[in-house]
This record gives sequence, C-alpha cells and structure tokens, in this order.
Amino acid sequence: MELKVQSGDITTWKGDGIVVNLFEGAMSPDGAAGAVDKKLRGLLTRMIKQGEIKGKLGSTTIVHTFDKLPAERVCVVGLGKQTEFTLDRARHAAANGVCALRNAGAKKIASVVHGAGLDHLTLESVAQANAEGILLGLWQFRKYFTSNEEVKTVDQVVLLDRDPAKLKALKEGATRGEIIANATNLARDLTNEPSNVVTPTYLANVAREIAKKYDLDFDVIDRDKAKKLGMGAFLGVAQGSDEPPCIIILRYWGSGKKGAPGLGLVGKAITFDSGGISLKPADGMQDMKGDMAGGAAVLAAMQAIAQLKPAINVTGIVPATENLPSGKAFKPGDILRAMNGKTIEIVSTDAEGRLILADALVYATQTLKLSPVVDAATLTGAMVIALGHHRTGVFCNDKELGELLFKIGEETGEKNWLMPMDPEYAEQIKSDWADIKNSGGRPAGSIIGAMFIKNFVGETKWAHLDIAGSVGGLLGTGKEDGYKNKFGNGTPTRTFVHLALALAAKK
Repeated sequence: MELKVQSGDITTWKGDGIVVNLFEGAMSPDGAAGAVDKKLRGLLTRMIKQGEIKGKLGSTTIVHTFDKLPAERVCVVGLGKQTEFTLDRARHAAANGVCALRNAGAKKIASVVHGAGLDHLTLESVAQANAEGILLGLWQFRKYFTSNEEVKTVDQVVLLDRDPAKLKALKEGATRGEIIANATNLARDLTNEPSNVVTPTYLANVAREIAKKYDLDFDVIDRDKAKKLGMGAFLGVAQGSDEPPCIIILRYWGSGKKGAPGLGLVGKAITFDSGGISLKPADGMQDMKGDMAGGAAVLAAMQAIAQLKPAINVTGIVPATENLPSGKAFKPGDILRAMNGKTIEIVSTDAEGRLILADALVYATQTLKLSPVVDAATLTGAMVIALGHHRTGVFCNDKELGELLFKIGEETGEKNWLMPMDPEYAEQIKSDWADIKNSGGRPAGSIIGAMFIKNFVGETKWAHLDIAGSVGGLLGTGKEDGYKNKFGNGTPTRTFVHLALALAAKK
C-alpha cells in the first residue's frame, strides 16, 4: 500500500473515497468537511441536524457523492469532543476512516490530516499519528488463507492539506510515522506467525536480515556459548526442546562505538510456551505462539531506530527458545544457576520468561554495561487481571525513567502504568533451597515476576514492561479497536522507538 502526502483541495480529488471529520457537538461542518458539504448542497449539514452524523469518537458515516464530487464516496469520521482531542485520537480517526472506506470497496483514498488545525499539536506529530493510524489500521494477516479473492485491500492513501506551506512538516511527520508503523507491523507479523514457522532460528534469521539491510551489528549467543557464559537459567528453559535456543543481539551505533554503551532493549521470545512440565490448560494454548511478542517488538524497534538514526547507541537483546515438556525438560524442584551466580529454585516451569530474561539482563547490564535497560515480556496472566488490555504494567527502579515511559505511553497510545515494587514483596520469592525461587504464588503475581527480574539488573537503571494484556488477546479476549488489531498488536515497538528518540534528544 502506497502512502503519499500532497497539497491540494480534497473536493477536487478524484478517487474511490475521501475522508473528512467532525467534532462531537458541532452543528455544521467546517474546514474540509464544510467545503465537501457545500459541494454536496448541504447534505452533511442535514444529516447532522437529523442526528445521522454526530461526531462521536470512533463513528464513521459513508455517503455517496453521485457525481457532485470527483470522489465516489465521502466518509465522515467522528473525532469526539474537541477539548479531549489527542494524538492517539488522530491515530484512531485516521484508521477508522480508511478502514471504513476499504470495507466499502475503496482502493484509492484521500484523507484530511486529522488534527492539523489544532494549536496544541504540532504538524509533524499530527502527520506522524495519521500515517501510523492508516498503516496500522489497514494491516491484515492473511498469509495462510488459500483464497483471498474476497479480501478488500487499499492500493493508495493520500494525506491532503490545502496549505502548501504545511507540506514540508507534514511530509517529515508522515515519513517518521510510516517507518514506525511498518516496524510495528513487522512485530505483528512475527507474533501472528505460527510457532512451527517462528522458531528461535527463524527470529535470528530475521534479525540478520534487518542488520544487513540497515547496517546494524549482529551476533548470536548459541547453546555452546551460553554454557561458557554460565547462562544456566536460559539453558534450563531451553533444555526441553529440540529447537536450538539462541540469544540474538543487534547493535545500533548512533553516537559511535567509542561513546557510552547506551540504551538496552531486551525482549522475551518464548516462541512456544506449553508451560513445560507445569503444563498449561489446553484451552487457549494455541495462542502461546505469541509468547515471543516482547522479542518481536525489540527486533522491530531496532529496525525503526536504524532508519530514524537518533544520536544514541542502542542494543537489542532477544533471548529465544521454546518451553516444552520432554524427558530432558527442567522440572519443579530443580535448581538453576544464572549468569551472575544467583541460584534459582524452580517452583513452576511455567514461570519461564523471567528465567530467560534473567541471563539476558545480566549480559546486558554486566557484560555490555548498557544503561538504561528496558525489558518487555508477556510475563504474567496476573497483569491482565490488574490492568486488562488497555495498559502495560511498568515496574521500574528509576523515577525519571518511569515518568518518561508514562509520558511516551500517553503520546503513542501504548499506554503505560507504573506499578509498585515495595521491598516486602521480595519475601514471596525467598527459597528454602536456593537464593530465590521463580514463583511466589498467585498473590501480586505481576509484582513478584518483576521482583524476581530485579535480582539480575544490579544498580543499572531499569524498567520491566509486562505486556501480557496490552499486546492484545494473548491471555484473554482480544478486540479490534481502531488501529489496534485483536492479537499481537506490536506493543511496545513504538514505545521502544520513542524512548530511544527521547533519550537521544536529552543528550
């Protein structure tokens, strides 16, 4: 699908459909919608007065132009209340408009830039949000259907604004949005692939291609090297599977190899999680192909960062393995030794994500000296109970980093919420047989997971993102919502990218 930004009059644009908008409570259309209404001889105004178009957030109304305009259809998108309009509402509006027209059969679409006339938002940020909404909203995963004849797709979307003076800023913002959206869609593709395709080796090959295309350093820690490094926690999880495990490393040198080691992004990639010996219930187990969503987001974010070229060094680390039961699998009661020497009593083999993160984080903080380090993982079902599917739980040992992640979440729509990490919670993972145990039972399950991981970051500035709910559908019922698909929505790819950009801007 081609995305373009042009200066022009939407009332003279020829194609299958155009998108304009209306704020809730407006009694008559203005701006581009007003110009369209004039060409339609007041049709939109009459529909507003009759209550057929209300401007409510998320609403779409399609009307045929019957040759009164060169475009065949007009879609009026509701923006909600003007005082509540945000970049994320622009993202949703952009997605809702083009998707409504796609579903009506449109192949060539033009849209106004939702929010471009509002003083509290910059043109670049609004254009970025619109581009993201369009590309994320139109994404579909149809790879394994044998027939796609009836599937409706869009060939081209043009973002139009009448003022030529705005064109440069709009193009710059849209270009950034396209880069970030394409990366997010890569994460979605990887997460939605079946686990008989996406193995640790497959992820490593994807990372190798990203490195080759965008000039990143690439390395893999295989089983033998992991043994030499003392990564007993990672290898303990991996020993039940015949698929070779690996830890994938991508490095971007935005401030040069002689500069500070820089930001570390770490993503859990359990390419299939059966629960191991502590076997999961059969109901819903098929969705455990998506237990590598954190790792997919890291690879995707590294692609976007390499394209956007912020002046900061960034390293992506993805520990990847399957968690399967077999005669070789690790068992409850086993004791593993992590790379930093900590011994771990295994209470549940289904608390495996924190184990592979443990060794990856030791490598990130102690070997590579990265700081800050942020990890993302579909870690706990308890996170879904706590926050549902609308926010990511953030556990952080640095106030400034936590506040930055919250701010980024509000801007990107990948909303974050700071969670407690009081030292008393650590009592739940005290072991009678080792330094710590990998599960503390059901109470405060997400906090306990984070408290476990904290043992492997030392004094490094660190945040843990539990995306089990916010990634969409993995541990509960997913739902389509504007530009967000219902399963494996790419969270927190955009958060990672914006974090790198924000840290680079502070330097």
